[in-house]
Amino acid sequence: MDYVLPDVPGCPIPAANIAIRQATIAFCEQSLAYKATHPDIAVVAGTAEYDFVPPDETVVHVITYAAFNGDELQSRVGEYGISNPDWRSEEGTPKYIFGGMTSLMLIPAPDVDGTLIMTVALKPSPDATGIDGSIFNEFREAIIHGALSRLMLSPKKPYSNPSLATYHNQQFTIMTGQAGTRTARSFTRAPLQTSILRRG
Repeated sequence: MDYVLPDVPGCPIPAANIAIRQATIAFCEQSLAYKATHPDIAVVAGTAEYDFVPPDETVVHVITYAAFNGDELQSRVGEYGISNPDWRSEEGTPKYIFGGMTSLMLIPAPDVDGTLIMTVALKPSPDATGIDGSIFNEFREAIIHGALSRLMLSPKKPYSNPSLATYHNQQFTIMTGQAGTRTARSFTRAPLQTSILRRG
């Protein structure tokens, strides 16, 4: 609020809250900068689907790395990228992992017990009241620009300013792209060794 409200005089705090949250979600979705090591998942033979366990007030946006019993899984392949048409009913050694809104699926369904490790990109949940401090401190300029752009596009408000909204949106796009490029360069074939940071 301290960074946003001075530039939008008369803006209600609830409206600013929504804009900051939406800008943060958009930043995380586009940059994949909010990375974390997901807690290990104990996999049971014959069971393909498992719930994500993200930190409070976050959801998993995408799986950036996954391995089952030490073997890396393909996480960026959609259903149409699997050549076997019977993949839904087969069991075997998992080769792929799909991430949904709240759960993941191993393909094919595992035929042995094991451990699934993952690195994921997170984003705030739709009702989140905050974000990990380290993420905001590092990327706050982009998030502030995104929030101001949204607020200044509000019609018939004391703080409406389409011209400035365009400027702030351009800065948001540039900074988010830069963060995304930096994040892409940091992806490795091994999971990150940092743990999830929770808000205090």
